Amino acid sequence: MTPEEMAPEATPTAPMEEPAPEAAPREPVPWEDADLSRLQSLGRTLRQSLFYPRSFFQDFPREGWQEALAFALIVGTAGFLACLYWQLLFYLGISRLLGSMSAASKVFFLAGSGAFMTMMLLSPVIVLGSLIFSSLGLWLAVGLTGGPWPGFTVVWRLTCYAQGAMVLGVLPLLGGPVAGLWNLFLLYRGVQGGLGLSSWRALGVLCLSLVLQTLLLLLLLGSLWGLRLFSG
Repeated sequence: MTPEEMAPEATPTAPMEEPAPEAAPREPVPWEDADLSRLQSLGRTLRQSLFYPRSFFQDFPREGWQEALAFALIVGTAGFLACLYWQLLFYLGISRLLGSMSAASKVFFLAGSGAFMTMMLLSPVIVLGSLIFSSLGLWLAVGLTGGPWPGFTVVWRLTCYAQGAMVLGVLPLLGGPVAGLWNLFLLYRGVQGGLGLSSWRALGVLCLSLVLQTLLLLLLLGSLWGLRLFSG
């Protein structure tokens, strides 16, 4: 036998499988990018969230709540104060007519001005409360409409970054309604892109969340009222 015939036959080896490519890491939100200045990160985040909301919410990271909360408090409080400012100017313009008004009308307008000043002082607390109610309502609505319950952090983040719409509060008089409507649109895009829901389900989630927020608010007010009656 020849040496070639005496050599053991080589067993065929299975082809090596190539490792599956790892998912590309998500790009950080400009507001959370440490390489940018605060002014640059604020401007880029507002531009992306306001004008390209679907891609913004589809690509943003799902973890971390502190930076998102800081963004929401800064932009939300500034926009809320701007809305109150224009409304206060409206009240001051009407106050020139107080000389020809009855005493009851004067008391009404003075009380309204005092309420505006109180809301200005409490604006960060009001914005924080709005974020909590909105996030809870949205989180519950997503879970109640079927499918797996999402993590609360991602819902919190998209709710916070949807506060970018409050920058529209600088528009004279109409800034409040415009900012509120655009905030709802950003929440819709956030639920659609960030949670991967269909258009109709995202719309249903948004509508249900508004109902749940109203119920939560009524429950809170009823509890406070009952506690006051019980303590009195």
